Amino acid sequence: MISYISPPDWYREAYYVFNYVICILQFFGFGINLIHFSILTRKHMRSNSIYCLMCGICACDLLTQINTFLIFSPFWIRETKVGEECYMTHTFIDAILYLHGTTVLDITQRGASWMAVFLAFYRTLAIMFPMNGRIQKLSRPVSAVVTIMVVLVFTSLTTWMVQARRIIRPYDWDYDCDGNEIPLPETRYGVLVPNEFAAIQSKLVSVYGFIKALPSLIDPILTILLIIELRKAAKRRKNRGKSACDKKDSTTKLVIFVTISFFFLEVPNGFSHVVNGFSYGNVPLRTLSVMIPVFAEILPVMNSSSHFFICLLMSTQYRETVISIFERHGAERKKIIIVQECKSTRSH
Repeated sequence: MISYISPPDWYREAYYVFNYVICILQFFGFGINLIHFSILTRKHMRSNSIYCLMCGICACDLLTQINTFLIFSPFWIRETKVGEECYMTHTFIDAILYLHGTTVLDITQRGASWMAVFLAFYRTLAIMFPMNGRIQKLSRPVSAVVTIMVVLVFTSLTTWMVQARRIIRPYDWDYDCDGNEIPLPETRYGVLVPNEFAAIQSKLVSVYGFIKALPSLIDPILTILLIIELRKAAKRRKNRGKSACDKKDSTTKLVIFVTISFFFLEVPNGFSHVVNGFSYGNVPLRTLSVMIPVFAEILPVMNSSSHFFICLLMSTQYRETVISIFERHGAERKKIIIVQECKSTRSH
């Protein structure tokens, strides 16, 4: 196993509390995203590439929350015996979840971030070149579907680049909370990279860290471009004597807020991978690089849960869809009550 220094006592206590907090938030976030997904998959919402891409983001967010819960779930669903709190090894099932769960987790988290980048990119092009037929084709749903598939293939390949060399190895020893090596009463398992691949893995992890952080570096650039183009479009309408605001502006503002919500998402994980790759021999720095993303796992939960409220506040079409759903359910319920009353009247 790779060597790390023993984390401070406050970290262990904070880690346990954090596990409980993040899992509770995930229950709420998962429910909010289910509602969000059901709204985005309505027929008239699917006719817009912006909402199709947001549907892909929401699907990735749902899978991210499921995987995060399985990997980082607190000990109310995991049996931890006394003395095992500081073990670096896992049970076989947990080792499989950690290895393959983090693979899927990386794919879905990166996928959502890159979809948000293309969301802003397509919107920027549509505003900059409103009369260009090829650019306007990007607003079609098929463009969003192709983009989602390309993004998932790209994130799968880049994740495989790092995860392919990781294996599960049995151990008959581990460290106690004092950092002493102790024998294990039963075989446990660790997820690691074999020593013969350590050098190449270190370089690949650094590259992967940059790829992770790249969406957060692109997001502010696209956000600034969107704001500039939005102001230019408002001036053009004002000069023509048209309304200063329309539904296209609302959609653009929606894209801006979604893009901003992804800005801080990938920075901690990207920084962790870059540091982890460049400081292979620096044990304290490697330990710090592992500690940071553990707490950063709360960012995807908070980010994904915010999209429903952003759409509700910023998008007229989204808001009208939500209202129509509630009105339809209300009308159906009222119809059932009237039918029941009619039946009861006839029986007398």
